[in-house]
Amino acid sequence: MTALTERTAPTPDGINPSRARDVVRALYNRPPLTAADLSAPLLCLPEITTNENALPGTVQLAAVPATVSRWGALGIRGVKVFAFGHDRDGRATGATAPGNRMIQTVQAVKKEAPSTAVTTEVCGCSWTDCGQCVLRTDAGDIDLEATYRLMGTMAVMHAEAGADCVSPTAMLDGSIRAVRQALDEAGHRDVGVNPNIAIHTSLYGPFKTLMQTNPRSGHRRGLQLEPGRAQQDTLLQARCWIAEGADSLTLQPVMTTGDVLVRLRDDQKVPLVAYSTSGEWAALQALGTAGMVEYLAMLVRAGADQVLTFAAETVAAHLEARRA
Repeated sequence: MTALTERTAPTPDGINPSRARDVVRALYNRPPLTAADLSAPLLCLPEITTNENALPGTVQLAAVPATVSRWGALGIRGVKVFAFGHDRDGRATGATAPGNRMIQTVQAVKKEAPSTAVTTEVCGCSWTDCGQCVLRTDAGDIDLEATYRLMGTMAVMHAEAGADCVSPTAMLDGSIRAVRQALDEAGHRDVGVNPNIAIHTSLYGPFKTLMQTNPRSGHRRGLQLEPGRAQQDTLLQARCWIAEGADSLTLQPVMTTGDVLVRLRDDQKVPLVAYSTSGEWAALQALGTAGMVEYLAMLVRAGADQVLTFAAETVAAHLEARRA
């Protein structure tokens, strides 16, 4: 009798599934994931081939309006714009050329879907002929002042084109302060700064191949966190970025760093974006749509305010069909 009583005693902090009727469970239930929790990467390329279409959101400029309109109709409220750089050279001059591909893409998104939140990548890797995120001196050292100027100018141009938030990608001390200052001085105090916290991984591979941002020599590990120290260093980096003027943060990748996301959420109250990177897309396809929903819902439970994912359209369409 005692064992039976212990088994059926109501739980003090939740619904006892063996006691609650369906109508009661429905009364207290909340959707674990909605389309509004999702943002989609938008990769604008000069041309599309069959292999390039392996990543959702890969489009030419002419297809941008129809793409963001379709996403908006599904309830997706945010996009992050990446542009395949052109006129690449050692100083990334194409990144600050008037009317470049990034500028045209942002303008196209805002014209078609003004209520969609647009974040842009601010980094040299798409615009340097060497694939470097930063500019370097003739001696091969990072040219800090030139890189700061580049990132600040890019951020201002993106804001003027209509970006709501800019995302400095290279994890370079002082860069967030430089971008924030450039935006403020140009009168864009209401444009947010959302820097990356990038942990070294193989899960960036498909994106780097597609956008041709692999460095010609060396690697980027000096501008990324090491996975073996990810929990400690992520918290330190987050605090640094906030002190420099960041308004929100993006953690990437997330498939292999769920523990880091939880600790980051506990440490920070600013909005957090969990970026399910390009290398995760194949794994998500293997999970199937229902598995994608569960995975992305886990990221929200773990602390993400928004999930940036190549699965956004697939999942949003599934959620809409299920709701209907």
